[in-house]
Amino acid sequence: MSIIERLFGSIQARLLAVLLGITLLTVVIVIAFNQWLRTQFIAGADSALVVNVSQIANRIDEFNQRNKQVFNVGTRLPDIIGYLQADEMVRSDPDFQERTRITLDSLDIEPWDEYYILSQAILDRNGINILDTARDNIGNDESHEEYFRAALLGGSTTIAPIQYRPERSGIYFYYAVPLREPDPPNTIIGVLRMQIAIATIQNIVFDAVKGQDLNVALFDQNYVRVVDTEHEELLFRSIAQLSGEQIKTLRNKYAIPPLPDDEVIKPIPDLVKALTNSSRVRVTSGYLTPDSTQEQRIAIAKLTTVPWYLVVSQPTAQYYQSVQQQTTGIFLLAISLTVIALFSSYLISRRITEPIRTLTSVAEQVAEGHLHIKAPITSSDEVGTLAKTFNLMTTELELAHATLEERVEKRTQELSEANEKLKHEIAERKRYEQQALELALEHERRRILSEFIQNASHEFKTPLSIINVNSHLAKRLLPTERQPLMDIIAEQSQHVDGLINRMVLMIRLDSGSPTPLERVQIDAFIKTVCTRMNSAFQQQKAALHLDLQAAETWVMADPEQLFVAFQNILDNALKYTDEPAEIMISTFTLNDRVSIRIQDNGVGVPEEMQARVFERFFRADKAYSTRGFGLGLPIAKKIVENFGGTIELASAAGEGTTITISLKISAVLQDSQLPPSLVKSDR
Repeated sequence: MSIIERLFGSIQARLLAVLLGITLLTVVIVIAFNQWLRTQFIAGADSALVVNVSQIANRIDEFNQRNKQVFNVGTRLPDIIGYLQADEMVRSDPDFQERTRITLDSLDIEPWDEYYILSQAILDRNGINILDTARDNIGNDESHEEYFRAALLGGSTTIAPIQYRPERSGIYFYYAVPLREPDPPNTIIGVLRMQIAIATIQNIVFDAVKGQDLNVALFDQNYVRVVDTEHEELLFRSIAQLSGEQIKTLRNKYAIPPLPDDEVIKPIPDLVKALTNSSRVRVTSGYLTPDSTQEQRIAIAKLTTVPWYLVVSQPTAQYYQSVQQQTTGIFLLAISLTVIALFSSYLISRRITEPIRTLTSVAEQVAEGHLHIKAPITSSDEVGTLAKTFNLMTTELELAHATLEERVEKRTQELSEANEKLKHEIAERKRYEQQALELALEHERRRILSEFIQNASHEFKTPLSIINVNSHLAKRLLPTERQPLMDIIAEQSQHVDGLINRMVLMIRLDSGSPTPLERVQIDAFIKTVCTRMNSAFQQQKAALHLDLQAAETWVMADPEQLFVAFQNILDNALKYTDEPAEIMISTFTLNDRVSIRIQDNGVGVPEEMQARVFERFFRADKAYSTRGFGLGLPIAKKIVENFGGTIELASAAGEGTTITISLKISAVLQDSQLPPSLVKSDR
């Protein structure tokens, strides 16, 4: 027995040992060598990018620092200080103005010529442009500009954000330097302002990358692309995803170009995130254009003199070109090692496939139904274990075949149970359909009832009118002692007419037809209701108490319908209250709603009936000792809900009833602000 067979007792272990050894060796060699090369190259290439981005950033920062020094020197020139300290008469001298303007022109930026200086100006302490090389700017008020306030209040040289104003020489930024009195305490008396074209910074960048295969982009604090050596079409577009409000704010500050909203933004969220999280210098991978599919390796530098971001990039394909060449060689090596591993695996597999073929032949016979056949066991390794397991499986198959009928019966029972469950679901569905049918029938019954009430009311109205007219005429003809009988007839006719009107009103409310709304002052309305019902209160000898706390509160409602609602509630209070009756009406506001509370000391509503008091034709008085159809409270509820309100009832038997109506408060508007249909005339 060989050493491998003694160390690895199973075939699987021997096979895995050889295959894993060769494969792991191959993978380790390939990964380690390729990773080492990649790491070395990326480190060198990243260092080169860092050097490039740092050099360009330093050039821009040095440019700003040198110009700060030049402008600081300029603030001490006698002509500039003298002109600022002179009065208006002295300043009006043409020779003095020209001499000072020549002094301003002598303040050149370094290392570029004065072509990139758009204007030099002297601003007094109030921000008024008193002298400017661009003569059209003289007299302008620049006190609101950020650069003026920063220089005046901060007391140091300030570099203002880039401004995009085509009407004022295009795209530029400002240097602002405080001007001080020559003698202590050196008080700031004005500001020296230099307007520099952005082309100055663009030339610095293009000059720095001349002859190099690099793409350089510069972004300001609003992530607007100020410089780009390759993508000129993306210049002066922001890569940040700005909202409409942000665009409007930045445009008002001239911080973005005056372009349409869909053109001023070319969003690249990942690049914005990389710029925001960058320190002084950082290297990462990403995309510099919105629709780019070519990933680039980019180095980011944040300038020290201004809050701008400089990006130097190189295409990833070109960046890794050398690594790809090395990877090709490594790939060939990996193929060679794989061929060796496959050849070794083939030699080993030949030694283990023979017993497997035998087991396969036995399995085919078992598949044909010969369950009694057993596989020969010739070894104690995995193949032997497999043969034992196979024989156990055939034994289990014989047993399963014998118990197949029992399992079929069990499955039949399961299907029967599923069938019963299905029958139950069908019954439930039929019940739901029956409920839907009953609901439709109820709707149809209500429709038929509405039609009946409409027809009946029409038929009742004419006879009632005739009765009323004739009773009135008969009363005039009858002697005095007979007239009370006619009064009874008239009273009963009016009662029947009121019942018919209530039924008709309920139908009209159900129809959902729109009702013109008016402004109603709630406290005044309550007083009007009480005045109109005064005779009813006197007849019942009822004491009415008012606690109105909503004097300046208005709601939108139909006054006549709202009166009907309150009349029905108060009629109920009078009907079910024994003398002496006491009724309390109070109003109060809470947040945007006004509540009207009506309390009586009547018999109250039993708790078991309170849930039904707003149902149509329901009456708590089962003895019918009081007249009515049970429509008063349902009509009141429907009217209040049509105006967007709520109505609630609280009661207890023998303790009276409280009904609370809540309505949404309408904003108090002048008559001129309301449509004519909503203005209630006071004349």
